[in-house]
Amino acid sequence: MKVYLGIHAGHNSSAALMVDGQIKVAVQEERFSKVKNHGGYPKHSIDFCLEYLDENELQLDRVAFSTIELSGFWAAYPIHHYYSVKDYHDHYGSAYYGPKLNGDDLTSYYKKIVSEVNKITTNSHLNFEVFETIEDLINDTDKFRELLKEYVSKQCSIALDKVDFLDHHTCHAYYAFFGSDKNDKACNVITIDSFGDGLNQTLWYFGRDRVEKLRSTDQCDIGRIYKITTLILGMKPDEHEFKVMGMDPYAKPEYVDKVYKDVYEPLLKVEDGKIIHNERPDDLYQYLSEKLKPYRFDNIAGAVQKFVEVLMSELISQSKDITGLSSFCLSGGVSMNIKMNMVISELPEVDSIYVPASGSDESLSIGACFYLNGFESKFLPNTYLGNNITDRNIQSDLKKFFPEDKCIIEEGISHSKVAQIFADGGIVAAVRGREEFGARALGNRSILANPNDPEVIKVINEMIKNRDFWMPFALSIMEEEADSYFINPKGIISRYMTLGFRTLDKNYPRIKAGTHPYDRTCRPQFVSKKFNQEYHSLINEFFKLTGTPGLLNTSLNLHGYPICSNLEDVSFTFFNSSLPYVYINDNYLISKK
Repeated sequence: MKVYLGIHAGHNSSAALMVDGQIKVAVQEERFSKVKNHGGYPKHSIDFCLEYLDENELQLDRVAFSTIELSGFWAAYPIHHYYSVKDYHDHYGSAYYGPKLNGDDLTSYYKKIVSEVNKITTNSHLNFEVFETIEDLINDTDKFRELLKEYVSKQCSIALDKVDFLDHHTCHAYYAFFGSDKNDKACNVITIDSFGDGLNQTLWYFGRDRVEKLRSTDQCDIGRIYKITTLILGMKPDEHEFKVMGMDPYAKPEYVDKVYKDVYEPLLKVEDGKIIHNERPDDLYQYLSEKLKPYRFDNIAGAVQKFVEVLMSELISQSKDITGLSSFCLSGGVSMNIKMNMVISELPEVDSIYVPASGSDESLSIGACFYLNGFESKFLPNTYLGNNITDRNIQSDLKKFFPEDKCIIEEGISHSKVAQIFADGGIVAAVRGREEFGARALGNRSILANPNDPEVIKVINEMIKNRDFWMPFALSIMEEEADSYFINPKGIISRYMTLGFRTLDKNYPRIKAGTHPYDRTCRPQFVSKKFNQEYHSLINEFFKLTGTPGLLNTSLNLHGYPICSNLEDVSFTFFNSSLPYVYINDNYLISKK
């Protein structure tokens, strides 16, 4: 029996545990710290994995970090925990990147960050005092690796020589392949992100006969360009890129084309399976800031989305020419762009596409486990891998977090009764079993509603979510009924809301609240009875009542907070919002007095 622990210690840090080739646990540090996209060393996530080992009397064989070149400075001072949009403009402009490109001394900027971050709690756990100067903390990656190795060795009671550091994009690639719900036939794997271990795009051949990295580049700036565009549109980079994607359908094609040709098209090109520089300037922030001034926000969003789709479509085409394979797996931060994935899925060169859940850096910890274990690994069947709300001590927990003087707790509530609440226009938070890993709620920590009525979107936003008015919600649909609602001639499976689909006109009115209202696309979760029987049963009861085999689904969290993990989180969300019902473990229905 082999037991491996994978660790991601960067942006949105996480830990994952593999036993005999199967991922048993995967958790993000944000769920413990309550800091969204928590960056740095994931101590609590590792502790959670160690608890599983203790409960099952297992011993670790190896531990692996999912990136080799890490800067200790950004782990010690994670600016994304507190930077505002204005701070990011300074960071990309006159305060940091501008002077850096000019070769100026940045010591004063680093000292400013140190003084500001010291005013807030970072809880980094690591002893950064071993670095004598700020310059050492920034540049001495060897010493930072030793610091990480020594700390995790003590935390996990494992020998130093059993702690490894693995290549960033190789971890992305293994996650892309084994994190997909697919068979083990050979396929192309493409990883694409902002940066990691010196690269930002790779092309691989993955098959039982071999794994081979065929192409790689450090010039694929798709992620960076999208990030800076997000900032210029007044939103936070590394967090709100999905809002830019959601705005894209509102733009008119003729205006989008003008921005695309004038601003984005000249920047990059695709050659021999690599996205590389074309007329890309040294200072992307200054270039985009100036070039985008004449254009309106929606047309900018449409243009940067078109930029991504055109480049990726050409990359896919060239990749097939190189390998002869028409099956694709994607990972890396750019794989989170569900509209891009829809465009790729419709290409004639593509027979099948697999995009696993949350391909951003949080999934690197899982990829590290797959990389260590190689082709003895088992494909990931689902992502219900986190904290488990069990029926053990449930009565006392409910009294603690949902006190009787404030709540009505009904026991023995069936799926059919909850389905009737949905049919009557009600909104219910469903909380059951193990939490989902990644950015998407998949029924175990979800807010659910009837997808027939678009008015429910306004109600949910006013109650709890406070989402931007142009952003769509998602849809959970019974897998066996999906073909009646989506155009999907290739039979592509979407279990993690990672792919966009065009909807069929005949049944669109039944699910319109769970789609994008402007272009009628949807990012569905195909709910399998095999992988989440209780959630499937709940949807099926709603289907019996209404003829609609799906529910509107959005994550259970307050705006700016991570998805709820435990009952304490659920209680906090319940009492700090107007959410009317919480349905726990398919038995207890809680409402406010």
